[in-house]
Amino acid sequence: MAERAVGHRATTSAALSPIALWSFLAALAALLFAWRVGMQWPAAPPGDGIDLDRVILLYSTLPRAAVAVLAGAVLGLSGLLLQHVLRNSLAEPSTLGISAGAQLAMTIASLYAPLLMERSQGLVAFAGGIAAVLLVLALTWRRGLEPVSVMLAGMMVALTASSVSAALILANGDYLFSLFIWGGGSLVQQDWEPTIALTVRLVAGAVAALMLLRPLNILGLDDASARGLGVARHSSRFLIIALAVWMATSVAAEVGVIGFVGLAAPALATLSGARTLRQKLIAAPLIGAVMLWLTDGLVQLAAGSGGERIPTGAGTALLGGPLLLLLLPRLRLFEWPHLGSKGAAPRKASRPWLIICFCLRWRLSLPSWRLSSGVARTAGPLLGETC
Repeated sequence: MAERAVGHRATTSAALSPIALWSFLAALAALLFAWRVGMQWPAAPPGDGIDLDRVILLYSTLPRAAVAVLAGAVLGLSGLLLQHVLRNSLAEPSTLGISAGAQLAMTIASLYAPLLMERSQGLVAFAGGIAAVLLVLALTWRRGLEPVSVMLAGMMVALTASSVSAALILANGDYLFSLFIWGGGSLVQQDWEPTIALTVRLVAGAVAALMLLRPLNILGLDDASARGLGVARHSSRFLIIALAVWMATSVAAEVGVIGFVGLAAPALATLSGARTLRQKLIAAPLIGAVMLWLTDGLVQLAAGSGGERIPTGAGTALLGGPLLLLLLPRLRLFEWPHLGSKGAAPRKASRPWLIICFCLRWRLSLPSWRLSSGVARTAGPLLGETC
């Protein structure tokens, strides 16, 4: 009983330690946010005319914190869906070229179709992101979407799209300088419209993920098992990928390119003890929200009164990259086979006629296992290989 109690306490403490860690980080992010609000709290009471401090607090500081939390949660959920459906622990909007494709589409639309950008910025970003991921899938489909092939194709697509975007921005710097700042993942806000948009995306994505929980669980298996369980593999996979791309490009359309969160949040959720898909669907968005909120608070703390020196998207990779590298030895990055894997092939006997003769002789005439020494020596190892 004593040993059982000790084991139970050890298991409970091991389960609580990740919760305590993320609770501490969330409290630290809340403390940084409270410090920022305290610095910008209006000195004059309400009703004494226009107070610039109150306007900044209500329409910049508070919406920025809300956008950081919502964008981190959306990216964490999007990265988890991509990693699970592709069975690739390195898949996320940045590594698959989705963010770069959205940026390129918005750059081209800003130059040649500004009315489209004004009316449907999210649709433009989604078109660029879905085109990028379809190109990656087309390049790697014949190899069964093998993880390494997908990553290489995604990096090539992302580098190409980023290079074209940079060339267009440099050639039209007078018109696209704000788009260049947006590309770094700046969370500076001027109203509550992005907060409302991201809230709708997060709620819709979470509800859709819960409705697709059974196909998601089955798609985590190999294709033969998924086919045997009656799941339409390709249509389900494309539907979930489209959902993940829609959520990721929604963040890109509102605040710019923010990398690393979609990659790190699912990995850190697994390291924090989330084992089932349902647990990961809860943990990954929460961890993504805490990561981006804390990073944004540290970026504002470093900026002080001199203005923001680096965008939050760059700060996320700067702070989170070393953390993931430290945890990398504990991750099994290639634990899933590629989608074309059919399992290990059965071993075949080199001389099957000996096994057939052995079985027939045993069934027809022998009451016991008495065989000639030559047949026993030859058939024995073959039976060991097949049986």
